[in-house]
Amino acid sequence: MTDNERLLLGSWIDAIGTDISAIAEIRNLAGINTINNKLVAIGEGLQAVGSFLIGTVTTDDPLNFAGNWIDGIGAATSSYGAYLQFLDEEDGEDNVRIEILGDSFQSIGSAISAYADHRIGERDYALGNVLQSLGAGLEAIGALFELNGQERIGQWIGTKGAIVQSMGSNYNAIVTTKEIMEEERGNP
Repeated sequence: MTDNERLLLGSWIDAIGTDISAIAEIRNLAGINTINNKLVAIGEGLQAVGSFLIGTVTTDDPLNFAGNWIDGIGAATSSYGAYLQFLDEEDGEDNVRIEILGDSFQSIGSAISAYADHRIGERDYALGNVLQSLGAGLEAIGALFELNGQERIGQWIGTKGAIVQSMGSNYNAIVTTKEIMEEERGNP
């Protein structure tokens, strides 16, 4: 598999994962609580796979490399926390803390990638990564509100964060697709 193929596949796997997570958060906000934690676990797991796949693409930029891997570690951690919540809602607070840790790592990883992209003039990727970072940060903040007994506000903030993160990931997948298509046509 070429670098472009891994980049394209990883971008879309990440985007699909953020979409699934956002749908689960919207369902939760709407009061539809069946299987949401399982959907979040699947979505975050896909985000981790996508980020790790992007992280295998050859790059001369150690910041972008690190950002992708930190993002992937965060998504995997969030997936694990959501899965534990699905299995045992009685021990929910500790599992929410795991999700907060994962969302925080995702936010940091995306912020590092956004900085790296900005530094080399990749404005479109920087924008997508900023949105992902902001969204993951909002998800972590929302979960903190939930831990402090303000569940409705926390759900609202977390849902908005999941949507913003999804927008950023899908934007990057579209930019990646466009760039690769132009490169293959010989139009830089």
